[in-house]
Amino acid sequence: MIRDGLLDDNSLSEMWSLFYVSNSFLFPMYARFEEDYNLTRPEFVTLFHLHHLNGLIAQDISEISGLPKNSISRGVKRLIAKEMIVGMPDKRDRRRVVLSMTEHGKTMFEKLLATASERRVRILEPLSDGERAFLGEVLLKLAHQARQRVDGPLDRNPA
Repeated sequence: MIRDGLLDDNSLSEMWSLFYVSNSFLFPMYARFEEDYNLTRPEFVTLFHLHHLNGLIAQDISEISGLPKNSISRGVKRLIAKEMIVGMPDKRDRRRVVLSMTEHGKTMFEKLLATASERRVRILEPLSDGERAFLGEVLLKLAHQARQRVDGPLDRNPA
C-alpha cells in the first residue's frame, strides 16, 4: 500500500507516524461524536478539559489545547445552550467567566469517554502491556516539553 511505504520511509519518521496514529484516533471519533451526539470537536475538547481541570476559562482551554480562541468560544456557547456547562463570573475578576460541567455535561462526557476508550483500546491492541506502558511514558515526556521546545522562533540558519 502507498500508505505503508510513506509510514516506513519518510523524512519526518516518528513524527509522521505519531501524526498518522493521532489522526486515525481523533478524526473518526470526532465524526462519530458529531453524528451521534451533535457535538463538535471544540465542544468535546472543552468537556475533556473541564472534566480534568474544572473551573477553567475559555482562554485557558484554548491555550492548553492549541485550538483557536474563536473555536473554543463557539463551543462554549453551544455547550451552555445545551446545558452541559455553566459559566459564572470569577469572584476576583468579574470580566472572566469560570466554566464548569453540569450533571448533564458529566453524563454526556462519560458516554463520549466510553467511545474514545474503545477506540484507544483498538488502536493500542497490537502492543504488549509493556510496550503500551513505555509508549505512555515516552509520549508524556514529549508532551510535557513539546510546546516550550517548538514555540520559539524558527532557527532559519541551522548549524
